[in-house]
Amino acid sequence: AAAIRDALTDYRDAIRYLVAETVKGMNAGLDPVTIAANLTLPDRLADKPYLQEYYGHIGYASRAYFAGTLGWFDGNPTSLAQLPPATEATKFIELAGGADHLLAIATKALEDEEWQWAMELTDRLITADVAASAARKLKIEALRNLADLTVNAPTRNYYLLCARELEEI
Repeated sequence: AAAIRDALTDYRDAIRYLVAETVKGMNAGLDPVTIAANLTLPDRLADKPYLQEYYGHIGYASRAYFAGTLGWFDGNPTSLAQLPPATEATKFIELAGGADHLLAIATKALEDEEWQWAMELTDRLITADVAASAARKLKIEALRNLADLTVNAPTRNYYLLCARELEEI
């Protein structure tokens, strides 16, 4: 009974902490991505085996709480009328010096083991359908590397599934 009470108390405390820190970030005018990126459980909770992020993820829960509380709007007026993804991607590629240059930067990101950055760069090329085949290959490599580093089962599975889907295009 004591072990069950302790575990449930820890779950409750972790949820309360997540909500309080997310609200604190929201009140400070932070966007959901920044709040989630900087959120970790306190040491007394982080070391509990039943609170490890094998299935859930504190950053995902924080972003969900943000969206459920404030909706899609992150407080930035630019977000009110964002460019469609293909238009933004085309302008981003032009700004980066063209598709070949952006592809070279994405390749360097992979070499530097900056998997997320590589995916964000290749997404622009894929979305704009410029050098998309080469970009897909780089993104597949980034996804597989991220999957290898991820203990969260749903996230790992999704990285691998998306890599496979990109291979089949």
